[in-house]
Amino acid sequence: MNSCFRLLAGAVIMLAAAQDAFGQSAAGLPRTVGSEGQADLLESLARKKGDALIPTCRFEGARCGYIDRNGNTVVAPQFEWADRFVADRALVRSAGKYGAIDATGRFVIDPAYDQMSSLDHSLALVVVGNRMGVIDENGQSIVPAEYGAIIRLSLDAFLVAEPFYVDSRRRLEWPSSYLTPHAYGKRWGIVASGGSWIVRPVFAQVQLLSDDPNGLFWAANPAHTDARWQLMDLKGVPVNDDRFDQVQKIQRGQDRAIVSRGKQWGAVDGKGEIVVPLKFDWLGYFRDGWAPYRLAGREGRIDRDGNILSDEAARPSSLDGKLGAVVDGKPLYTDQAGTRLLGTDHPKCPDGRHLDFARGHWTIMAADDRPAPDTAFEYVELACNAPSIVKHDVKWGFILTDGTLLAGRYFDRANAFHDGIATISEKGQWAVIGEDGSFLLGPLKLARGIVTSGAGEYSIEFEEGYRTLDKSLIAELARNPDVLTRRLTPRLPWSEGLAAKLDDGTGKWGFVDPAGKFVIAPQFDAVSSFNDGAAWAAFPDRREWCQIDKAGQIKPDVKCRCHQPLVILERDRPPADIACYDYGIRIVRGLPVIRGMAK
Repeated sequence: MNSCFRLLAGAVIMLAAAQDAFGQSAAGLPRTVGSEGQADLLESLARKKGDALIPTCRFEGARCGYIDRNGNTVVAPQFEWADRFVADRALVRSAGKYGAIDATGRFVIDPAYDQMSSLDHSLALVVVGNRMGVIDENGQSIVPAEYGAIIRLSLDAFLVAEPFYVDSRRRLEWPSSYLTPHAYGKRWGIVASGGSWIVRPVFAQVQLLSDDPNGLFWAANPAHTDARWQLMDLKGVPVNDDRFDQVQKIQRGQDRAIVSRGKQWGAVDGKGEIVVPLKFDWLGYFRDGWAPYRLAGREGRIDRDGNILSDEAARPSSLDGKLGAVVDGKPLYTDQAGTRLLGTDHPKCPDGRHLDFARGHWTIMAADDRPAPDTAFEYVELACNAPSIVKHDVKWGFILTDGTLLAGRYFDRANAFHDGIATISEKGQWAVIGEDGSFLLGPLKLARGIVTSGAGEYSIEFEEGYRTLDKSLIAELARNPDVLTRRLTPRLPWSEGLAAKLDDGTGKWGFVDPAGKFVIAPQFDAVSSFNDGAAWAAFPDRREWCQIDKAGQIKPDVKCRCHQPLVILERDRPPADIACYDYGIRIVRGLPVIRGMAK
C-alpha cells in the first residue's frame, strides 16, 4: 500500500500509549464494577491532576457519573459521556446532546447542543445543526449560533466565519496556538457580544496573534500574492503598514511572534512592532526568552531583541540530506545518494571515539584514529556509555567500547541497549540480552507486542496493558517464559467504561464491560474506541461503517459509510479490484492494537 496514514482524532483503532492509573483503588465504588486499571484517559487524568470530582464511566451499562477521591459516588451515573470539571462546570452528554452541570449534578446548561466546548473565560462554543455560537457559564447566548466558525478576539468581540460550520470530527475547543479553525472558501468578519457586526466578512484568512484575548489578529488579503498577512485591531483596521509572507503566533509568555518576508525572518512583539530585524535565513519559535536561528551558514540562539547568544557552523539536517548514522544521540547526515558526508563539525564521544565515512560505509574510530574494529558498517549508532548498535551485511550487532563484537555474533534484528538490556530476534525467535551478550530471557516465539519509548525504554504487552520491561520483570518472566508465547485476545484500551474485544469464537468484535461481560455482542469486522458516547463499527451484513451508541444501536444522526473512518490515508491508490468496504477493513486490520500502559 503506497500511502501514508494519519489517525483520525477521536476514532482510532491504533491507540499509542499512555493511560497510567493514578490515585486510590476504585474497587469499592458503590454501584460500579471494574478497577482503576480499567479507567479511561479522562478519569486517569483527573486523578493525576488532583480533581475533587472525578469523571468515570465504569458504572453498570457504561453510564458516566462522578466520584470523589475515595471512590464514593457523588453524581449518579446518568450520562453518555462526562468531562472533567473546569471553573465549577463540567461538560456532559445526555441523549445525544451536550450541556453542563455543576458539582451537585444539576444541569446549569441544558443538554441542547450538537457540540459544545469546555468553558474558558466563562464562555463556551456551541454548535446547533451546522452553525456555531457562544454561550456563557449559565447558558445565556453571547453570540447567536449563526456562524461557520468562531475565534475569540477579546471578552466581548469575536472573529466569525461565514456559515456553514464544518464538523472537523475532533472535540470542540476554543482556538489556541495549537488549534486554529479553517473555513476554506469562507470570509471572516468581527461581531460584538450580542451578535451585532463590527466588521462584516471581508478577510480571506485569519489567525490570532496570541492566545491572550488582546484584540489583535493576523488577516490575509488574497489580493497580495506575496506579502499578504497584516496585523489588525478589533475594528478590522491595520495596526501598521507591515505585511508578511508568513506569520506565527506568540508562544505563551514570550511576547514575540516570528514573521518572514521574502526569504528574511524576524519577529514582532505583542503590539505588532518589529523588534527582531528581518535579516535571518530562518527563525524558530521563541521559548524561555530565546529562539534558534540560521544565518549565512551559521546557527545558534538569539535573545528577544535579536542579539546572538551562541554561534557555530550550521549542522546539516534532514532538509539537507538523509540520516546516515548517530553519535551519542546526535545525527550525521549524508547526501540523498548516501555517498557524501555533509557538514564538518562531527561529534565525538568523551573517550575520543568517532565515526569515519567512506564509500558509503561507516567505521568506528578510536581516539588515535585507528579502526575499532576494522570493519565497515552500513549503519552505526555510536553509544558513548553502552554497546553501539551496527548493521553489517544486512545483520545487526553490538560493538563494545574496546571495539569487539558483543558475543562474537550478529542477529537478524537488534534494538539499542537501555538500562543494561537489549532485545534481539533471530530466525523468528525473540530474546533479551545483557551487556555481556548473555541471554536473560528467551529465545522464544513472542506472541505479544513490544514498544520502545522515545527515551529507549522497553515495554511489553500483558492482558492489563503494557508493562515496563526492566531487569526485575525479566527475572520474573524467565521463571515462566511460556506466558509470553500465548496469544492475547485483541482488545482496545478502556474508553468510557467499555473496551472493544475480539471474540475468538466468532472472529468478530464487540464491547465488554469492566466485569468482562459482552454488553454489545461481537458482530463487527472492526471497531474504534468510544468517544463522547459513540464508536465506529464495521457491519459485515450492511458492508458499511456506522456510528453506534453504548447500547450498540446505530446512531440515526450520523450517516453510515462504505469507506473506513478511522485512518486518513494520504497519497493512497486503492486497488480497482477490491470494494471500498473490504479495502478499509484490510487497512484497519493492518494496524497494531496498543492497550495502554498498565499500572
